[in-house]
Amino acid sequence: MTHKYILGMALAVSAGVAHGNLITNGSFEDSSFAVPSWVSLSAGSTVLDGWTVFGNGIDYIGSLWEASDGDHTLDLNMAGAGGGVSQEIATTIGWIYTVEFDLSANMFGAPSPKLMSVGAAGESEAFSFDYQTQEASSGDPKWQHISWTFVATEELSTIAFTGLNASAYGASIDNVSVDGAAPVPAPGALAIGLGSIGLLGARRRR
Repeated sequence: MTHKYILGMALAVSAGVAHGNLITNGSFEDSSFAVPSWVSLSAGSTVLDGWTVFGNGIDYIGSLWEASDGDHTLDLNMAGAGGGVSQEIATTIGWIYTVEFDLSANMFGAPSPKLMSVGAAGESEAFSFDYQTQEASSGDPKWQHISWTFVATEELSTIAFTGLNASAYGASIDNVSVDGAAPVPAPGALAIGLGSIGLLGARRRR
């Protein structure tokens, strides 16, 4: 067994198989109506292709501030905390998925920082954006790229983005993708592969 072959097995355990973007309409460009500046969307709305609005609703942003990709973004707060959007995607149980998105804020009102969370498969993580410290403006929202991973527990997983501020001015998201599915390594599998590489190297040195 060659050194390259063992290394390939170890990397395969950790890397798995890459997939394309599983999210529909990740930049919120496709909807059933045009938005010149902004419009509020209430719970249950599906006018954004692929997405469902929940909770206290969201604001669909047009020209109010610069998008990170395309012409539209979302403000996850319409009327306080608990509003957001979700989308269901096909997943493989036990595989790792990486959710990526750009984060900024509605900088036209307090508070700062703006708070939001992303969640799927019973896992979630909160993120914040301080538009005052970042000196964000409508012409330069200072978008930050965020990456978050989860392990699928069902064949269908719901990705949810939720606004956490008790305010009508919330966190803004854009350019959402879910990529890079890979199987979770079996316990000790990667260690065994890397250990074999070390053993082979030791034998060669002898």
